[in-house]
Amino acid sequence: MTLPRTVPPIDAHTPDVLETATFALGCFWGPDARFGVVPGVVRTRVGYTGGSTPKPTYHDLGQHTEAIQIDYDPAAISYNDLLHIFWQAHNPIAQAYSRQYQNIIFTHDETQERQAVAMRDAVAAGINGTVRTQIRALDVFYRAEDYHQKFHLRHVPEVMGDFEQIYPDGPGFVDSTAAARANGFVSGYGRLSVLLEEIDEYGLSSRAADKLTEMARRFDH
Repeated sequence: MTLPRTVPPIDAHTPDVLETATFALGCFWGPDARFGVVPGVVRTRVGYTGGSTPKPTYHDLGQHTEAIQIDYDPAAISYNDLLHIFWQAHNPIAQAYSRQYQNIIFTHDETQERQAVAMRDAVAAGINGTVRTQIRALDVFYRAEDYHQKFHLRHVPEVMGDFEQIYPDGPGFVDSTAAARANGFVSGYGRLSVLLEEIDEYGLSSRAADKLTEMARRFDH
């Protein structure tokens, strides 16, 4: 029998104060990876929001949109920093081809709304076209099915196998900073230098760490 390994050091030292941002950026697999490697981001999770249908699922979305929630350390990264990443990650004048894949900033409070509006206006002033990206107050966020969480990492068995031993339950894996980082690196995001600095904090076996490093090195440029 394989015994669960201990919690990775990076997961054992969660900051005392966290804040949350919620964005919709098309299919949520990519944003989950993109934001997961950002220093200061502690947790990511994908889900559905923006509609009125209770308890949506991937095959029964109702009027909801795919979205990502990000728990971050405000002492390490600001909401404005995350907004910059959001705006760089999509074409704000493009028309979404379905409600499921819209580009939306879902604000959690008035402070986030003011910052989001200010940055939207700054973006609009610098482009030729109508900004179609929306800003809406968040209502209810429904976490998506487990198979959508850290989607790209789940398809790298050499690394995912370690996380299955560390976190045999779904919620622990989804909330893992180490898993968020690994998901980003296997997807081509993040800098190799950052991975090399912190990979010992991920709690991985040498085999998994080597595979993760190999993939990050392939994408690094």
